[in-house]
Amino acid sequence: MCGLAGRFHPVALPPAPAWHERAARLLAHRGPDGEGHFADAHCELVHRRLALIDLSPTGRQPMSNEDGGVRVVYNGEIYNHRELRAELQRRGHAFRGTSDTEVLVHLYEEEGERFVERLRGIFAFALYDRRRCTLLLARDRFGVKPLFLATVDGQWVFASEIKAIAALAGFRPELDRQACFDYLGLGYVPEPATGFANVRALPHGTTLRISREGVQAGTFHQVATRPDPARRLPQAADEAADLLLRAVRGQAVADVPVAALLSGGIDSSLVVAAHRRSSPRPTATFNVRFPDAGDDETPVALAVAGHCGTQHHVIDLADHTLSPDAVLDLLRHFDQPFADTSLIPTYWISRAIRERGIICTLSGDGGDEAFGGYPSFWRLNRLVQLMRLPEWVRQATRGAGSRLAGWTRDVGRQVSKAAALAEAGREEPAVLLAGLANYLNEDQKAELMPADARAGLAPVYRLYEGGPATEPGDLEALSRRLTESLFAVSLPSDMLRKVDMMSMRASIEVRVPLLDEGVVDLGLALPHRLKTGRRTGKRVLRELATRWLPRMVADHPKHGFQIPLDVMVPPDFHVALYDLLHGPAARTRGVLDGVLLGRWLRAFRDRASGGTLSRGGLYQRVITALGLELWLREFGLAW
Repeated sequence: MCGLAGRFHPVALPPAPAWHERAARLLAHRGPDGEGHFADAHCELVHRRLALIDLSPTGRQPMSNEDGGVRVVYNGEIYNHRELRAELQRRGHAFRGTSDTEVLVHLYEEEGERFVERLRGIFAFALYDRRRCTLLLARDRFGVKPLFLATVDGQWVFASEIKAIAALAGFRPELDRQACFDYLGLGYVPEPATGFANVRALPHGTTLRISREGVQAGTFHQVATRPDPARRLPQAADEAADLLLRAVRGQAVADVPVAALLSGGIDSSLVVAAHRRSSPRPTATFNVRFPDAGDDETPVALAVAGHCGTQHHVIDLADHTLSPDAVLDLLRHFDQPFADTSLIPTYWISRAIRERGIICTLSGDGGDEAFGGYPSFWRLNRLVQLMRLPEWVRQATRGAGSRLAGWTRDVGRQVSKAAALAEAGREEPAVLLAGLANYLNEDQKAELMPADARAGLAPVYRLYEGGPATEPGDLEALSRRLTESLFAVSLPSDMLRKVDMMSMRASIEVRVPLLDEGVVDLGLALPHRLKTGRRTGKRVLRELATRWLPRMVADHPKHGFQIPLDVMVPPDFHVALYDLLHGPAARTRGVLDGVLLGRWLRAFRDRASGGTLSRGGLYQRVITALGLELWLREFGLAW
């Protein structure tokens, strides 16, 4: 896990005095163990190293082949690098060290640009071929590792974090109104967009080749569901056990100790259990304890730790400051609007791990997407039932929900929303899928923003279009589209972005065994009935949990990594919020409705009901507005 940056021009790279030093300094948190730099007339490469494999000088980057004709800067881990190394050695390639990075330059020499198809792991890299004057950018299959790019004065600029691109003289930030409009509904900017009109994320599973002949994009992997109706639960759990053990065994390889995050949920608990089965030494595990019992999973995490015999550490979030400066600094660190409040515990647990001398850890991320863990999967069952009802019944249900919402908030709101989604889903499934993902739907965004501020902007459901044809009430087809949309939209743009940015801010690497290619392929082959039951998901992983873990873990309901923000922030946080969002310098003034925003701020301050809003929905809206305001200020942008 490292940080990289660079510039390339196939004709002549313009001078940029001291940029590489600024970029390296801005990315230092991603790689505190070393710094590397290369430059010639066409390419400049910058690298910050977090040393996990081959801790010697032979692991330094930029790394080259024997004659210096190929150079690479790389972020990630190639889990099959030993097998690839042995194959390349049989073909006559000589290696200077044991780093997985060195495999990249030799495999490229052997197989050309298609070598990326052979890689198994998490990666983002820039490979410079001096002889051909070509730059190749690539990013892993699911978007675990980030890579952003822009063109500035004719040159291509790229980096692990946007801040390194923005540090280049000549870069002028431009607002992407559509991306920010999408952000207001989702709480994150969906890739490949960023908040900037002139910065893009390289899409996951793709390459970009830049040369004198032009720019050529390529795709080496696409997520496609292939449900097998013949699969049975016991056999699928057997397969999951074998694949997860292999994935954890492969991803626990490092020249430093490897720990594990243990939230208490099914996914992280299974990763810990697999690690314990594949390692002769006890695993060091970590979880966050929240001050609000409704959000705390510490008892379950302790049960897993005791069962697996781990060396467990409980990180008490109440001991850490949630001062305005601390929270605002974390939000600014993302370089674009971001509002997933679980970023806060993600950072603090990462920092606690680093303070204990550990720089590599396993996590349970990715299981919900492939195996049907989100509530949206079992909600599809209800929505399909509604879609199959006669029209007059659907209309009556929607009306009843609206009337109930006036006096019984949760039930009425949920009934009304479900009926509206089911009705919309009959005509356009993308609207239904977007509705399952949105914090704010299009009507609510219209209430928040005046018409002139959203003029010409498209609804977010366009991101969920495509996929297999869906007849009204076709549960299997909807489940397939839901799975593919999670991999396309929220996984790389929200979940993995959050984990990367917060773990790397603390200078640790997080590996994701449930996003191993084989494990994901199994999840994509499951029919809907093996993903979810009445109100639970991940049937296959829960079945495996009954074999490996205490029963209370297997039966534990889905519980997001959510922070009870309303009971944790101090009074001065609310003062800072009001000043930022309602003060005279607010850049969202005229973009977000001040009356509505003021109502949210007061309810959040008083820990009161948000009217028809849930507790989480209320502070999610507040943090969404805050994330946009901070970013606009940071880069001097206006709507």
